[in-house]
Amino acid sequence: MGFETVRGRGEAEVAATEVAAKLQRAGYQAYFAGGCVRDRILDLSPEDFDVATSALPEDVRAVFPRAHGVGEFFGVMLVHNNGWPIQVATFRTEGPYTDHRRPDHVEAATLEDDAARRDFTINGMYWDPVAKTLVDPWGGEADLEAGIIRAIRDPEERLSEDHLRMLRAVRFAARLSFRIDPETAAAITKHADALAGISRERIGEEIRRMFLDDHRDVAATHLEDLGLARSVLGESATEWTGPRHLAAIPEGLDREDYPVALAAWAIDRTGGRDVAPAEVAAAWRDALVLSNSDRNGLHDLLSIWQQIPDAWADLGVAKQKRLAARPGFSAMLNLLGVDAVDAVEVISARVTELSADELAPEPLLRGASLLEAGFQAGPQFSQIIEMVYDAQLEGRVETAEEALALAREIWPKVDPAG
Repeated sequence: MGFETVRGRGEAEVAATEVAAKLQRAGYQAYFAGGCVRDRILDLSPEDFDVATSALPEDVRAVFPRAHGVGEFFGVMLVHNNGWPIQVATFRTEGPYTDHRRPDHVEAATLEDDAARRDFTINGMYWDPVAKTLVDPWGGEADLEAGIIRAIRDPEERLSEDHLRMLRAVRFAARLSFRIDPETAAAITKHADALAGISRERIGEEIRRMFLDDHRDVAATHLEDLGLARSVLGESATEWTGPRHLAAIPEGLDREDYPVALAAWAIDRTGGRDVAPAEVAAAWRDALVLSNSDRNGLHDLLSIWQQIPDAWADLGVAKQKRLAARPGFSAMLNLLGVDAVDAVEVISARVTELSADELAPEPLLRGASLLEAGFQAGPQFSQIIEMVYDAQLEGRVETAEEALALAREIWPKVDPAG
């Protein structure tokens, strides 16, 4: 294993190699560091290539006059080469993390000191792209071979510096199908409640990255087993029997389908039947800093879940069509198959039957139609339009003229207050 075993180099890697080589020619140490080293050894595609160097920020600027600081508190400069932004960070040591988020102060240091302050052994390796040699002070390559997530030095110290590292350990373990070192896992369990002091935005971002990954079921298991799920969501699972519904989600989930993963997690933790979708969506919005779209999506999906299969058979044609046409219906029907294959077959057959007449046709009646016909605008407009649309879905009206006639018929029966 090692960089020398990997064939082919991407343009970003070439750009970063040129930056490192130029720093070396100027008399400084310069290596690839962190995640890009880990991913290239695993034959994965790194998201970016970072360079760690003995050069101070002013030295970097002397070599690359157009470089500018993007984190000068940490000694991080941004160098553009061939169109690629390359972060160049000075080797550093870090002072205490009083806020458990960022060090109180940093100081320039040696490569060995720089490696010692990193989170996990697999992220504490350095690759010299010029000499093609690996520098591995903490046994990261061996842990990659063994499939282990292990904190560098003392797990208690590493995790107390930045409590978000507990979630990062889970994300790496799930994404890479690694196990968490027992001492590191014990430290996570011990300090799980400390996540309460971490920025909710940072927690939400870590959870989103975990659950958009294809190994979301593994991540959820780690979160529950280590006590992190309770800390993240502010509540214990009531019916957790494993990530059965999370595991049923197809691979390759798109960003806009994040609510599907959240809904599956909620179902795995509660059963999904006796919970109020609005309450869950509101609580999880705050806990994970969900966007309005994600919050609304989670609410709608849990609402759909509660209507299938128990209420499905009792719904009329219009309500069945409305439900089947809602975004997320197919996703929830897929999750239902975890426990109720027969029900899924019955509902799917009925949806196929209903689809012969189109599940969600364009409405024959709109507000503009009522105004043109001389109806006085008011709160009852929406009620009239919905009642006529139900009739359209049921096949009782088939033309705009029939729709308007029905509106005239039911207008006197509708409460003017809406």
